[in-house]
Amino acid sequence: MNEPSQPGGAPRNRTALGVAWLRAAHQLVDGEPRILEDAPSVALLGRQASEVRGDPRAHSPGARLLRSHIVLRSRFAEDRLRLAVERGVVRYIVLGAGYDTFLVRQPAWARKIEVVEVDREEIQEDKRAKLAAARFRVPNNVRFVSIDFELETLASGLARNGVSLDVPTFFSWLGVTMYLTEPAIDTVLSTVASTPAGSEIVFTFAPADPATGGLASPELAGLAGLAAAAGEPWRTYFAPGELVAKLRALGFSSVELLAPDDAERRYFVGRTDGLPAPRRATIVSAIV
Repeated sequence: MNEPSQPGGAPRNRTALGVAWLRAAHQLVDGEPRILEDAPSVALLGRQASEVRGDPRAHSPGARLLRSHIVLRSRFAEDRLRLAVERGVVRYIVLGAGYDTFLVRQPAWARKIEVVEVDREEIQEDKRAKLAAARFRVPNNVRFVSIDFELETLASGLARNGVSLDVPTFFSWLGVTMYLTEPAIDTVLSTVASTPAGSEIVFTFAPADPATGGLASPELAGLAGLAAAAGEPWRTYFAPGELVAKLRALGFSSVELLAPDDAERRYFVGRTDGLPAPRRATIVSAIV
């Protein structure tokens, strides 16, 4: 899913900054318990964080629904990462990392693995500047790799930076696939499928209507329109059943779509702030 742009962002990183803004909003305007504890996202925004509470964009029904998706996808991915580490995964590769803050809020169980953040170079430079301004130190187990998925394959980009794919690895790929062509997506998924058994990927996708091939709901079409207006058009949608079939054909042994009712049961039951659970399945995990 696309996110509203945060003022001041360059065209190619507005979406990534919008995610940081929504994650900070969850810390500042939503109730306890938080779906994702992410205090560093507030610090990363700096003075702009003080404006979140009074910004009407943080309180509209559409923003609340989008915010719940943003924090849910990260929470689900990090829950799956913890289970993967327990079964022997030793590396976490964050594809399209943007301004994700896992690197500076790692729990104790993550400090024994390598964390590799992958994104475009200009976003990584801006993120590192923001981290420094917020006085966050980049931990020793973190490294940055710059790759543009439309210009270079994941495998070649990682190899160019000395990152092998011969160890059990967990990949997260959140809020990215809709901006890529299907061949570029397939190349990434094929690379992940070639990694050692026990490796896993969690990623999000824009759901398509199986009958038309277009987006499955008007609200998603509206978000796609906003993304296009910001110079970041959505390119690829997947019907959930067809995506599951694609992943199985690529050789993944286990595939799970996070269904809306399951997401609500796991993460939204008992909330008193009315933060809504997402209405559609847009998050998938696949184990090699």
